Amino acid sequence: MSDFPQELVLSDDRRLALREIDPADMLDLIEAAGSAINGASASAWLGYAEMICSVTAIDGVPVQMPQTKEEIRDLARRVGKTGIAALTPLFERGVDEDSRDVAKN
Repeated sequence: MSDFPQELVLSDDRRLALREIDPADMLDLIEAAGSAINGASASAWLGYAEMICSVTAIDGVPVQMPQTKEEIRDLARRVGKTGIAALTPLFERGVDEDSRDVAKN
């Protein structure tokens, strides 16, 4: 996701500041996932959590990296449907690029 934007302006005029999640952050998300990581939907949960946790500020107000499932859920509520709709294409594009890279090999 080399062209990952630093900010998104949503259709409701809110602004989300973003950053790419690094490997250490992913380990934190896996730890926060707890029992969710053992289920059949673990990959989907982590992908969704990664998207949500890429938000570092909403309308200029900093957001701390969530440490628990409850904090991730709370941030998801703050991001809202409009935010998720804006974030989803960024992360789907990354998945498509990864799939193409694997197919090349």
